[in-house]
Amino acid sequence: MADKESGVETVSRFSRRVLTVVGIASLVAILLYFAAQLLDVLLLVFAGVLFAVAIDGVVRLCQRYLPLSRQWALALALLTICLLLVGLGVLIGPRLGEQLPQLITELPQAFQQLVTNLRELPGIEALMAEVEEPAQLLGQPVIDHFTGFFSTTFGAIASFFLILLIGFYLVLSPTKYVGNVVLLCPPAHRERLQQVLCMQGRALRLWLLSRLVSMVFVGVSVAIGLAFLGVPMAGALGLVAGLFTFIPYLGPIIGAIPTILIALLESPQLALYAVVLYFVVETLESNLVMPLAAKGMVRLPPAYTVIVQLAGAAVAGVAGVILSAPLAVVAVVAVQMLYVEDVLGDEVKVLGQGQGQDK
Repeated sequence: MADKESGVETVSRFSRRVLTVVGIASLVAILLYFAAQLLDVLLLVFAGVLFAVAIDGVVRLCQRYLPLSRQWALALALLTICLLLVGLGVLIGPRLGEQLPQLITELPQAFQQLVTNLRELPGIEALMAEVEEPAQLLGQPVIDHFTGFFSTTFGAIASFFLILLIGFYLVLSPTKYVGNVVLLCPPAHRERLQQVLCMQGRALRLWLLSRLVSMVFVGVSVAIGLAFLGVPMAGALGLVAGLFTFIPYLGPIIGAIPTILIALLESPQLALYAVVLYFVVETLESNLVMPLAAKGMVRLPPAYTVIVQLAGAAVAGVAGVILSAPLAVVAVVAVQMLYVEDVLGDEVKVLGQGQGQDK
């Protein structure tokens, strides 16, 4: 009789464990399903978080050197950013206003010139004949992914202002939103989650700083170099190169394409000079500029970054490529602190730890 009751208890315990595992698996599957359905919205929110982290970095910088409360430091940071944007608009706005529309108009012509030159190469004619509209083949998927991300809900303009709005509200009272996230965790683990979130924010701030340094250096260097070479629309092309540098490793390659195409309209020799210019600028940026400033910044290993970008492109298209690196920074910090340190018990230098420590 006792053996029978023991067997029933064992079966009951096993059934409870099976039901628990099935329930957890079902919950995870449901969460993943809704996350996939809301992927564009989640990426939009994360872009807003990035904007908030960037503004918060300026606020912390103001508080570090000035005896200001957070509210006054935030007001000063926003005012400073607005003044910088207005100043840049006054200095380079008129020239860029003329060059950007011209660049958009001439890029298709430059691409067609490239196709024409390729057709003249031996053996290329037969390959190109299989493609009726090569420009559309290359350009349309990129456009579809880009517009798919930004226009799924409200369109590009609405998404841009939503990012600004989300970031603005987050930066107004970050402790409130972080506290609400921490409350979702069991009380025994809330302090650790607080530490992880703080370290993720610090790592993101330092990563954004590294991208800002690269963007400014590449954009200014390319613009000056192209103007020296006599490439048309040097300012607009420098701006494009600087903006694409936000995407590590892949971005500079993509940003070089418009310059090479425009230079090709002038002459193949000028296009070759433009390629050499980009190679020199990127070499200086990787081996001189960034190492000099590396003590206060966060950079991910190149191979790891490219793999993450390819995965982001497969999941979310262009938006995945743009946001994959900062998402990877967040993921690396979480894995290092919650798994390597807490589960495995190993010591590891967490990404961003010991760099630009908040005071």
